Order: sequence, then C-alpha cells, then structure tokens
Amino acid sequence: MSCPECVSGSLHSGTPKGTETTIGGVNAYVVGDANSSRIIVVGTDAFGWRIPNTRLVADEYAARGFRVVVPDLFNGWELPTWSLDAHDPYNRRKSLFQRYVAAPASLFIFVPFVLRNRPRQVSLITTIASALRASPVTADSDAGQKKEPKIGFVGYCWGGRLAITQNHLFDATVAAHPSLVGFPDELEGIKKPFSLAVAEKDNDFGPAKAEETERILKGSLEKRGLREGDVEVRVYKGAKHGWTTRANLDITEEKEARDEAIKQVIDWFEKYLS
Repeated sequence: MSCPECVSGSLHSGTPKGTETTIGGVNAYVVGDANSSRIIVVGTDAFGWRIPNTRLVADEYAARGFRVVVPDLFNGWELPTWSLDAHDPYNRRKSLFQRYVAAPASLFIFVPFVLRNRPRQVSLITTIASALRASPVTADSDAGQKKEPKIGFVGYCWGGRLAITQNHLFDATVAAHPSLVGFPDELEGIKKPFSLAVAEKDNDFGPAKAEETERILKGSLEKRGLREGDVEVRVYKGAKHGWTTRANLDITEEKEARDEAIKQVIDWFEKYLS
C-alpha cells in the first residue's frame, strides 16, 4: 500500500465549473453537457469529491463533450486537505504543527479510513452506474430521440482499484496509479476495455506490475470477451504515484506528465464511448 504517496502532493487552485447534485441518492459533482450520451464517472483518490484538483480534472473532460460525474464514494469521510498540505514535498514553509503533528496524524487516520470505506464502495459504484443507465438522454443530433448512455469510469489511486474490480459495470475503464489492488487476483474482474496509467516511481503498483498486468490481460483477451486493442498499459517515466491529480503544476515535467495522462483518459473514452 502506498500510504505516504497516497496522501502526498500539491493542492491546485481554480474555480470548478460544475454543480453539486445527487444521483441515485449519492452526492456528486456534475459538469458538462446534460444531454451528452457519453458519461465519465470519476473514482477519486482518498481526498474525495470536494477537492478542487479532481473537480478541475473533471472540468477538462467535460470540455471535450463528456458529461462527468464525481460521486462522493466516502459519504463525507474523505481525508482532509490539510493532510495534503502537510505532505506536500514542495512546501518549504511547513509549520512545526504540519511537520510533527499533521503529517504523522494523516498516516495514522489512513488505516481507519480504509477500514471504514472499502467495504461499501461496490454498492455505491453499482448504485451510480445503475442510476445513470436508467436515465436515457436526449441527444441533439438525434432530433430529440432518447439515447442509451455509454458510461466510462476513471479511477485515481484509491479509485484506480475500482476501475479494475468494477470494470464490468462500465463500457470502458481507466485506472491511474491504483492502490490496494489484490494483485493479480483482482485482474479477473476486467471484462471490458481497460487502460492503465502507472508511474515509474510507485512503490505499490509500479512498472513491474504494469508489465505483468499487460501480459496477463493481453494473454487472455478471448477469455474475457475482449479484442486486440482493448487493453492499454502505459508507464510514465519519472512520474510519481498520484501525479495525475496531485502534481505540482509549476514544475514543467510534472505538468507535462499530468497533461499526457489526461489525454490518455480522453483518447480512451473518445474511442469507447462514442
């Protein structure tokens, strides 16, 4: 488990463009064309649905014509953003409280956080997917006719595992720097097109597991009902765990790797949700 890395990174600034609502009784941040039949559900990292980092990423997906849903998968029990500040490797002005109280405390609360949230994730994801599929949308290009939505799921860190284990609920999924994966057993859940983004510097799910994942999945395409091209694995050289949502955007290399990962997600869903 990548504990320190799961609570490390930089807090981003900006004003998210979406709104808060409920879907299937689950709180969610929603952004993008309400009539789009291409829907992306975002499985967040441990900082949950409120952190601006994830909402701003959702806005980028929405700008490409997708409707994007960021559900609260933690029922309000996400990690506080102060723990991110306490672990920010580029924060040279950490107070004594951040260094000697907040940072250790954030790691301490991560264990009960896992125990509380992990068992209920599957039911929440199922609820969200079912609610979205039960609501056909009116596509402008179809002269007002209802159209069944195509739904993708992208998961980051904590949510990356759900992109693996709950892959079968969606039309395609993307897992970025997944954590807590029961490897390789949980790869059995992959039955739909799957894309994986892995950091070169990840102590949990690094290049070795990425290579083994690609070997396992591409060696069993027919068994899974998949075709050539339905599995994609990319390792980002120099990247660290969490880079897709918690990169320091003032550092060129980190921003470029983050932007490329965003493009990977968009390209995957352009392919499978269109």
